[in-house]
Amino acid sequence: MEVFDTTIIGGGPAGLYSAFYAGLRAMNVQLIEAQTYLGGKLNLYSEKIIWDIGGIPPMPAGQVITHLIDQAKTFNPVIRTGETINGIKKTADGNFQLETSKGRTYLSKTLLLAMGNGILDPIPDPFFTNEGERLDNVHVSLTDFERMKDKRVMISGGGNSAVDWANALAPIAKEVILVYRREHLKGHEAEVEKVLSGPVTCKLQSDLISKTLTPDEAGIAAITVRDAKTGQEESVSVDEVIVCHGFNRKNDLFEQNEIGLTVFEEYFVEATSEAKTAIPGLFVLGDAAKYPGKVRLIAGAFQDAVNAVNAAKTYTDPLANAKGTVSTYDDKLKQKVSSVWENYTSEQ
Repeated sequence: MEVFDTTIIGGGPAGLYSAFYAGLRAMNVQLIEAQTYLGGKLNLYSEKIIWDIGGIPPMPAGQVITHLIDQAKTFNPVIRTGETINGIKKTADGNFQLETSKGRTYLSKTLLLAMGNGILDPIPDPFFTNEGERLDNVHVSLTDFERMKDKRVMISGGGNSAVDWANALAPIAKEVILVYRREHLKGHEAEVEKVLSGPVTCKLQSDLISKTLTPDEAGIAAITVRDAKTGQEESVSVDEVIVCHGFNRKNDLFEQNEIGLTVFEEYFVEATSEAKTAIPGLFVLGDAAKYPGKVRLIAGAFQDAVNAVNAAKTYTDPLANAKGTVSTYDDKLKQKVSSVWENYTSEQ
């Protein structure tokens, strides 16, 4: 049976960049993702614009995913999707043995855990269904901004997602109404200030009381909103509704924890800033990692990936350099330079 130098569990930004960087360090790489698609949490807001990746112009999250996947495939890692890890144990010779949902067994010298906070499912809210059935104009994420053009859009929620959607849709929707039960929004400061001072209609300290369905009962036509301070109720006509009430998180690997990880708050693994855990050869990175100074941004996930791969490399080969060289000196990448320049110049 083939033994991989490293197996990356999780195909979000941290995992995908790890696959690239491990290839850069001449490691034999396998990446396993539970979902049938790659990109992790970015898929929940593929139409949102990502601004805070250094050196990258603002672009939709879906496009960021495409670039990450293309980069991850540079050194031809084995990528498996739609497969979950059911069990991990160490063999007598120190390798990790993985058992998966497809009845397969894999061996790996090291493991990189990049599962984020696990599989995310929107928290269900019966208010936004019709006798348990999903309604056509109710969304928990958006993949088609064009659908919102010139529409009256109500957003329920007050966290980062709700605030970001409100700001993103304000220029194209006929009207955006943001309804939140608390007094203060919880998004990033600049985004909150923007939503409060812009064209978005904000109804804070307000509750959704009842809904009126469309004639075919397939969607919501209006929602009654009550001001918690005054008790006044208002029926608000809507074309589309976005529900931002958070997500349930599932991570069976951490819940079972047969291998003995130090897990905090169910979804975080204690690690060092070099991605090391209490288990030799097992490293954690991205949103799953917990250590002083951890940066919970995509940029932070990239740094975690580099540290985790470097640690895995020296674990498998103690004589290897502790850090990799910069990409411009890599012989394998030099062979690709001409094609990269051709693509670059053709786009100018």
